[in-house]
Amino acid sequence: SLDLVSAEGRTAGATVRAAATGTVFIWVRRSGTLILDHGGGFYTMYTHMASAAVTEEGRMVSRGEAIGTVGDRGAPGTPHLHFTAFTAEGAYARSRRSVPLAFAEGYDLPEVGGCSQHGGATLVAGSSPVLRSEGIAFQSPAEPGHWYNSDLRVEFGGAGIAGGFSSAWDGDPAGGAPAVAGQPLGAAQLASAGEGLHTLYVRGWDAAGNQVVSSFGPLGFDVTPPGAPPRLDEDELVIPAGRPAQLSWRPAQDSASGVAGYRVYLGQDPQGISEWFVPVPEVQAPPLAPGSYLLRLQPLDYAGNAGEWVTVGTLLVGG
Repeated sequence: SLDLVSAEGRTAGATVRAAATGTVFIWVRRSGTLILDHGGGFYTMYTHMASAAVTEEGRMVSRGEAIGTVGDRGAPGTPHLHFTAFTAEGAYARSRRSVPLAFAEGYDLPEVGGCSQHGGATLVAGSSPVLRSEGIAFQSPAEPGHWYNSDLRVEFGGAGIAGGFSSAWDGDPAGGAPAVAGQPLGAAQLASAGEGLHTLYVRGWDAAGNQVVSSFGPLGFDVTPPGAPPRLDEDELVIPAGRPAQLSWRPAQDSASGVAGYRVYLGQDPQGISEWFVPVPEVQAPPLAPGSYLLRLQPLDYAGNAGEWVTVGTLLVGG
């Protein structure tokens, strides 16, 4: 996932083109999100678009075909395209995971989930990234590019740091001498960095005083569940009986790993829950018999935290 803006000229109104051939999976007008299904459980998502050129579910789209225009729908203030390539399972695209993206300039963006996962780094097409020397080995149950809701230990070491090391989260621990002298092994705890996306940097000294810097990450740490989605604009929605109906709601908020989707309950139990999952704040309700139904939601984030089940509105199904 990453945000795309034009380095030269205006971004607002720029044409958005399909990254690969596929079919329209869903269009969510509220957030300007179009998802394309490319088969084999692979999808691409285009968010904050001002308009969509294709919205009909199942409609074929060719690679390079214009599918919309860049805007700021759902994130007012700074027009940009939020692009995600992800894999998912089943008809409702459950268990969504973004996939790594690699660029000719040498930028490698790992799989880490929701928005802001690259720590605000600005990557410019056509430029060369800063390459860091390797030489320090890392070992951890945590995998770079993932979010976690429990503390994990990152160990590091190697003969190249026999003279000692300094370590720090999210920045090179520069200095003329190691903070820990004469030790070839060290460790850091992810929770000590606090909630957010972090990279561990280690500067090592060998026996001759030569220095090397290596990094491990990014790693996401998030123990706070998403907030509850707001209630529907209308407390009671009237829909026809016996026909499918498209329902949408305002997105929940999660300040760290981002909202991965929602479990949905549609029934008459005030405490009802279910495993029905959707990755976007919209769902197609099945044909329902006349009566009153509660729409209840539970937001989930990419770290595995689950918010509270809340009732966001009532559906009145006509006869």
